[in-house]
Amino acid sequence: MYKFKYSHPLPTHGTEGVEVPANTDAAKVASELLDKLSKTLGAGDAKSFADLFLEHGVWRDRPAFTWDYRTFNFKERILTAATDLLPSTPIKDIKILSPGAKVERPYPDLSYVQVNFSFATDKLTASAVANLILTPSLGWRIWTLATIIESLINFPELPDRDGHMTGPHSWHDQRRLDADAFEEVDPEVLIIGGGQGGLMNAARLKALGVNALIIERNARIGDNWRGRYEALSLHFPYWGDHFPYFEYPKHWPTYCPAGKIGDWFEWYASAMELLVWTSSSVTNASQDTEGKWTIEVSRNGKKRTFHPKQLIMATSLAGVPYSPTIPGRAEFKGTVRHSTTHDSSREWVGKRVLVVGTSSSGFDTAYDFARRGIDVTLLQRSPTYIMSLTNSVPRMLGLFAPVDGKRPDLEVADRLANALPVGPGEEFGLRLSAQLTELDYDLLKGMEDRGFKTWRGQRGTGTQTLGYTKNGGFYFDAGACEQIINGNIKVEQGWIDHLTQDKVILNGNREEHFDLIILATGFSNTIDSIRATLGDDIASRVKPIWGMDEEGELNSAWRSDIGVPNMWLSVGTLMASRFHSQKIALRIKPRLEGISGEPYLK
Repeated sequence: MYKFKYSHPLPTHGTEGVEVPANTDAAKVASELLDKLSKTLGAGDAKSFADLFLEHGVWRDRPAFTWDYRTFNFKERILTAATDLLPSTPIKDIKILSPGAKVERPYPDLSYVQVNFSFATDKLTASAVANLILTPSLGWRIWTLATIIESLINFPELPDRDGHMTGPHSWHDQRRLDADAFEEVDPEVLIIGGGQGGLMNAARLKALGVNALIIERNARIGDNWRGRYEALSLHFPYWGDHFPYFEYPKHWPTYCPAGKIGDWFEWYASAMELLVWTSSSVTNASQDTEGKWTIEVSRNGKKRTFHPKQLIMATSLAGVPYSPTIPGRAEFKGTVRHSTTHDSSREWVGKRVLVVGTSSSGFDTAYDFARRGIDVTLLQRSPTYIMSLTNSVPRMLGLFAPVDGKRPDLEVADRLANALPVGPGEEFGLRLSAQLTELDYDLLKGMEDRGFKTWRGQRGTGTQTLGYTKNGGFYFDAGACEQIINGNIKVEQGWIDHLTQDKVILNGNREEHFDLIILATGFSNTIDSIRATLGDDIASRVKPIWGMDEEGELNSAWRSDIGVPNMWLSVGTLMASRFHSQKIALRIKPRLEGISGEPYLK
């Protein structure tokens, strides 16, 4: 579901903009902008504020003004939002923020000045990133502006505690007692799921003094990673995947093995002293007409009913494993399993294997078989977007990459990575996709020569749109492509029509013999995970989760209004979870303290 409707070409030289002169003083441009913003925002002057923008300028708020994730596309919409928001949001203390101001020249036909600054309202502090275009007749105008909440003025993060043993219990015993205390008292926030979303939200809330409990169905934190196939490593370098308050140590593997990540999860929960109930699951959930929760949890077979003030669902990036219905599966004498239950290729040496699906897990699984010399075929039904790590990583993750062994400031990198609105992001995605297609020509040509179908993603934007809609459909080549090109992984197009006792019949009546079928067919919608956990009544009220709305924000992920009051959806990658967990916590704390503004829904 992709409803975004405000696409507009980049303000290239000769269109809305002119080239920024080589001798431009970016600091002076920034100072003049901040002077204008101080006057307009300080006075609540919506008209003057909107006049600072290009006609096709974009203002994205997360959520310093709106208490939600909103994007206002084009000058008319910016004026409407500013008219509603500025009178009730007094702005002060506008200051340049590191890394300050600089001229950006991403392409020969596009240049702009980027300005980082901070400001405060009566309730919060925020950062902002403005990209300014030099126009032919009006001087500098804002192309994009992102305003991002950073802290609460009256509720800062807690200082470090002393740590000395002052009571009768050791540190380990106190940790156990703190978790067991929830047998008698309710947490302010109940977090369902102990993956990256659950852990990072709990850490953010703890730092704000919020009492939160994580409910995790596995026996140990990290088992959601330990239980995957043994060959799994993260598909991107660790650079952007650090946890809040704890970066990975030096000499961390660039592409971290899944088992190691699982252990890190467990260590993080302990180091941050997060309160977790493992081997626990929700058995019943309901909400009354006033939005008050009743959550029944089974912990090691013992039932406990909670009444939290806020609920965070952090159970899944997607939904539940999806396995297509295959006629004849019950009679098939071979083995059929979903990729989530597959562990290793070791026991299948000398056998024939079919992997169904060509997203990341399909490629990883096929590669694991191929490297042991096992006869493996990859069955592809629809095209896949393919990128080499060599060319994609520097261009997609460059903000987080170490330079001469020195890591960048994560707060700065997160701010910049999340500042660009979807409309301009799409236009950059179009260019990046075209650039990567050219750079990866030999790789893509080799794949296509072997019968593999590639494409450049929806709207030709590569991962830009695929990530928002399918949460997949792409592969960063970690070695499987070479195996396909070399013929060690065979490729077939189509689907399984049906199975017999000893044969796999593909569409077109193609008959094959396989001993093992791996269904790397992905997951259902995230709503299925919510339904399985909270029941039909709650799930039926949740708005669509993934997919883009008309103005350029995900429908419900990380949003303030998801259709169910006092409930939040924390989904996404490690990198996304680090950024958005802070923004969720900075909205939950004001609600608990009774100072939150109402989400702007107009």
